[in-house]
Parts: sequence; structure tokens; C-alpha cells
Amino acid sequence: MGKVVLEILHEEIMKMEAILMDDDAEEALRFFKEVLEPKIRARRLNELDMGKSMSIMT
Repeated sequence: MGKVVLEILHEEIMKMEAILMDDDAEEALRFFKEVLEPKIRARRLNELDMGKSMSIMT
């Protein structure tokens, strides 16, 4: 698997910075599961869909 580029909203960046400043491991894991993981899954699904053939066999 190559590089994955995710779109991170300004509010999400602010949340990540707050987590880092607080050194809050539980909140970091929650953020990863609730925000980043769904984005990663969606990106991977899009990549799989792009690899599908859209031709109609006759």
C-alpha cells in the first residue's frame, strides 16, 4: 500500500493540537477511532472502487 492523503478539517487539527498539549492518550485513541479511522477506511474503499473495471462485457 502506498501513501494515503487524508483531508483534515481545521477543527480536527485544533483537536489534535489540544490532545498533544494535554498529553491525553485516551482522547488520542478516541480521536483516531472516531475521526481518522473512518477517513482511512473511506479512502481505501475509494481506491478499491477505482480499480474496478466499468466496462460492459458483451
